Amino acid sequence: MTAHEVLVNEKPQRVRVLERNDDTFLVEVNEKRFTVKIKSPSQGKTATIEIDGKLFQAHVERILRNVLRVKIGGKSFEVQYQPKITTAPAVTLEPKAVITRRPIVLSIEKDVVTAPIAGRIVLVRTKTGQKIERGECICVLEAMKMQNEVAAVKAGVVKEVRVSEGAIVDKGDVLAVIA
Repeated sequence: MTAHEVLVNEKPQRVRVLERNDDTFLVEVNEKRFTVKIKSPSQGKTATIEIDGKLFQAHVERILRNVLRVKIGGKSFEVQYQPKITTAPAVTLEPKAVITRRPIVLSIEKDVVTAPIAGRIVLVRTKTGQKIERGECICVLEAMKMQNEVAAVKAGVVKEVRVSEGAIVDKGDVLAVIA
């Protein structure tokens, strides 16, 4: 079972793929179940899709790396999805946020991980007692619509996590303690 957090026209939606059989999917959207069958595979950018027995023509256009514009029956939907993260829990997306390619590596003094810049914590990937490797992401810090992975510069055990998702931090604030 695959779960995704997506934004449709900037409104959060939880989508779970419960079952797949060739071109037919059992999908749950915000706890409502639908049977979705792709009648004609994408030829270019258009596909015929059957949802609970009703046929729709869908035109899909990529706007950004993780943003699609989907047109169905004269209505246009902007769909933003999170790139797959295999080890992290589902995360609620912020509109038009971009994840940087290189994680920010912090200096750690006396086992304390501090924020390299001011911003908002959008994802915490560690918890107290967790073993962590050098370069592993501790949290994701958003500043100026950019999401930056904050990575550990040493291996160890997380003794404390001092932030939570949604927290606003200043440069130099303690995010975690690694021993």
